[in-house]
Amino acid sequence: MPKFSCILLIVISQLVISCSVQQSYLTGSHCNGKCTYLRMGVGRAQAVSFWGMGGHKTENLVFTAKNNMYRTFPLHRTEFYDNFVVSIRNIYFPLIKKTVVTIHADIVTDDIAEGDMAFSDSYRDYLGHQLPNRWGIELADSVVFVKGGKLLRGVVIDMTEHRATVMQVQNGVEHYFSIPIKRLFAIENESLEDECGCEAGEVLEISSTAGNDPKVVKIAGLQKGRKLITISQKNKLRFKVVPFTIILNETSSSGK
Repeated sequence: MPKFSCILLIVISQLVISCSVQQSYLTGSHCNGKCTYLRMGVGRAQAVSFWGMGGHKTENLVFTAKNNMYRTFPLHRTEFYDNFVVSIRNIYFPLIKKTVVTIHADIVTDDIAEGDMAFSDSYRDYLGHQLPNRWGIELADSVVFVKGGKLLRGVVIDMTEHRATVMQVQNGVEHYFSIPIKRLFAIENESLEDECGCEAGEVLEISSTAGNDPKVVKIAGLQKGRKLITISQKNKLRFKVVPFTIILNETSSSGK
């Protein structure tokens, strides 16, 4: 029993005390927009030192990782590596240090691909295909969403089947939100604009009565089959989601 307790104490101490430090280095691109991205190369190497011994094994890890990448992803004629990213991660345990080096590089060619995309089909397959969603929102869409009674704007940088990660910049500081896709409305999405026959920012109505401030109804953003409208009057802003098929009179009555 004492032996088991000792082993358990060692395991717990390693879990509590262990930590990791990671450094990354980037070389940048030399293509200047004049290359076609074919695929991605990856090389990896690792070593473990115990109580300070075996540290010499970590000295050549970068070269080992690079050689592994060269061996696994060899170049063909007219191809070259670009956009190197070197990540060095040190994981510390009591008396033990594990070092892992990973190198990523784009494999590119000077031959310009046909069409607008600079990435080959195989490269896009490697990155994975965007998950479809029934709201019509896409990666890199500029979107608006309502949060805390305010209309915020951001960019979709990641998506799952039901949620999206939206980056928003306020006063030069980046903020990230995980938001259900059904709460996002695109600002510049040609597919949704064609379906709706309208655009974000379009004014639907400006009306006023004697003695009252004018009421302004605008399209804030678009979604599959729906649009988010803003109704502003007397320094107050309200939001409403309506179908694409709604007519102006219906919009006017909904704002009352």
